[in-house]
Amino acid sequence: MPPLSRPRARPALRTAASAALLAALHAGAFAQDASAGPPPARAAQAWDIPAGPLDSTLALIARRSGRGVVADPALLRGKAAPALRGSFDAQEAALRALAGSGLVLAVTASGSFTVRPGAPAEAAPAAPPAPAPAASATPTSGAALPEVRVKAFADRESATGPAAGFVARRTATATKTDTPLAETPQSVSIVTRAQMDAQNAQSVSDALRYTAGVMTEANGPDPRADVIGVRGFSAGSRSAFRDGLRDFAFNGQGGIVIESYGLERVEVLRGPSSVLYGQGDAGGTVNLVSKRPTREDLREVQLQLGSHQRRQAATDLGGSFGPDSPWSWRLTALARDSATQIDHVEDDRLFVAPALTWQPNADTRLTLLADHQRNARGQGYQAWPRVGTLAPAAFGTISERRFVGEPGFDRFDQRRSSAGYQFEHRLDESVTLRQNLRATAQETRANSIYEAGYDDGGPLVRRFGSAGRERIHSFTLDNQLQWRFTQGALSHTVLAGLDHQRFRGSDGAAYAAMPSLDLMNPVYGQPLPIGPDAPADDRSQRLTQTGLYLQDQVKLGERWAFTLGGRWDRSQTSTTTLADGTTAAQRDHAFTWRAGAVYLADGGWAPYVGLARSFSPTVGTDAQNRAFRPETARQAEAGVRWQPAGQGMALQAAVFDLRRQNVLTGDPQNPDFSVQRGEVRSRGLELEAKATLARGLDLVAAYTFNDVEVTRSTGTDLGHTPSATPRQMASLWLGWQMLPGMKLSAGVRHVGRTWGDEEETVAVPGYTLLDAALLFELGQWAAGYDRWTLALNASNLTDRRYVATCGYFADGCKWGYRRALAATLTYRW
Repeated sequence: MPPLSRPRARPALRTAASAALLAALHAGAFAQDASAGPPPARAAQAWDIPAGPLDSTLALIARRSGRGVVADPALLRGKAAPALRGSFDAQEAALRALAGSGLVLAVTASGSFTVRPGAPAEAAPAAPPAPAPAASATPTSGAALPEVRVKAFADRESATGPAAGFVARRTATATKTDTPLAETPQSVSIVTRAQMDAQNAQSVSDALRYTAGVMTEANGPDPRADVIGVRGFSAGSRSAFRDGLRDFAFNGQGGIVIESYGLERVEVLRGPSSVLYGQGDAGGTVNLVSKRPTREDLREVQLQLGSHQRRQAATDLGGSFGPDSPWSWRLTALARDSATQIDHVEDDRLFVAPALTWQPNADTRLTLLADHQRNARGQGYQAWPRVGTLAPAAFGTISERRFVGEPGFDRFDQRRSSAGYQFEHRLDESVTLRQNLRATAQETRANSIYEAGYDDGGPLVRRFGSAGRERIHSFTLDNQLQWRFTQGALSHTVLAGLDHQRFRGSDGAAYAAMPSLDLMNPVYGQPLPIGPDAPADDRSQRLTQTGLYLQDQVKLGERWAFTLGGRWDRSQTSTTTLADGTTAAQRDHAFTWRAGAVYLADGGWAPYVGLARSFSPTVGTDAQNRAFRPETARQAEAGVRWQPAGQGMALQAAVFDLRRQNVLTGDPQNPDFSVQRGEVRSRGLELEAKATLARGLDLVAAYTFNDVEVTRSTGTDLGHTPSATPRQMASLWLGWQMLPGMKLSAGVRHVGRTWGDEEETVAVPGYTLLDAALLFELGQWAAGYDRWTLALNASNLTDRRYVATCGYFADGCKWGYRRALAATLTYRW
């Protein structure tokens, strides 16, 4: 976004404009004139700022140090700052941020900073630069600085790049354009890389633990997939996206699992989003933003040890091929060997993700993204009978370590490879072309034995099992044309797009009753009726979707921002039984839309209202052999955001009414069939706050009130809350710099009561868990270790035992995650 232009100021007013700039850039930063006294002492501070835009880094330095910064944003535009980690004073931090930028730092007599063009600054000068003339804070001093165009540093953040600390200000998930969050008429949450690192997020579910409106880990300690719910509804495979392109599985064993170390951000768009992405779940969309190449040198190596014999090594490397080269690169890799809290269930992984960017000029950029991931695990589906977990049993409580399957038979082995690109070319100042593409191949071998109810009240439990394999091949392509233009008082950003998605899968499985198992004294190794090798494929599935969409983001002056979009989709789903060659096919089409308005008030306040629609194909036929219509969803939402310019904080609140319609429910006339008469309503309140403030203070707070009810149904669930849907959730994470080189963080998470059945007769108690983290900058504690950090993390610190959910096959329940400890040693250079 270009800087805000101002008429040329009269000389007598220029210093007043400079003082106003200092106040706008950051909270607590100030400028003093020479009469205010000597400059501040150069006291060392602990710094941990990730690599990112230069303007964002300077803004953080200003806020945390209380030192004013004066700079023309035009000098900073497009420049990046390296990561700042270690203990040094604010002046050295600013000098390190400017290293290699072609800019120099001047220090006024009062200690404030001025950034000017000049020779490249050194990272660690032998002596401080000569002080510049003191900046006067009053228009009567006669000192005049050059005219400065006012623009908050953080506004230069990219929608796909790193954010400053825990607070992101821009997103593309909600509009497919690089848009300030404040101008988005729909609720969005962004978990940054800094937050994931601080909380030691080992999965996407971990990353979203402290996010309002999002339910994670309802499936218990299951390493197979991320089970996520948004606003009371599942955000399943139809709503899982990476870099704006769908990652899809056919709801079998082969769910898409993405390594969180390879992510820059995790973003949640709440509510229907078909206007941008086509078919999808009602509750929301989860978009994962991959780490991308950087022109600044990036070198990171990590070693981690943790509970359950966890051993993990990871590296994140990047840079350019030379100061004048159009090429930059990044390589992220991870290897893990780990058990889990369940006996005979592993969590081993190998992940590598190379990326390459070619940018010959400011108008053209091509980024190549690839990744390969292998997961080798014991089967994660472990549910235990309700009696013995949630309810007491005469024989005692079943251990959360108890393995219901058979060692050597149960497994979950998955391989996935993907490759694609993101291309952008600006034809002129108004028109930009973009094309994003990805192809993915995945194979999953999944064997599972699970409980099927007690024999004579337990502890002997019946078991049932399967051996299966699933292959998935997908291709997604999104073409976009963006046109910016002005019409009178209206500024338009028009986006027209055509996307195509094609998914092909095949699977085969064998099923059999398995020998019973004593849950209190298990004896494994009994003969099994089926072997561990999956049979030949017996079914193939295909899904194609083509969508045409149009969106207009309109700004009326500096106060109003409107978004209006529409999309038409055509999809086809087919299933072929390979034994006899029969095929069942279904074609659907749908038009969806979204409209919203935001008022951009003074002080960073932005109230908004929005309406949105979505659709999701429903495969099957009713008793009259009529194909089911797509399930639909509609949402009305109102909310407010507060993101004051130049301050590292963001608050948002939203109220919503969301309804899923055309939901399948039992046919009262034909019990073996279903009819589309169901409706589920979700309405509620979400509050969320994030902050990265001075002296290393980080804050994440969230509260959710979610009233979900089945409002139309022919079954016994009418008027009740769906299972595994809490009415209230709350969380708080707070980190602060206790001492130079030591940061302590603590978090609390509360999940309210849920139900384990459709009739609300099985209540699953709520639970509250404590987390903690301690970060050491080792250079503050031992000479020669300036590049080393040590992080200690604890999840469920008090080791509380709780039931995560009930309602599984054969009246099954799942234990929640017990205490997990991790120590992470990181070396950066």
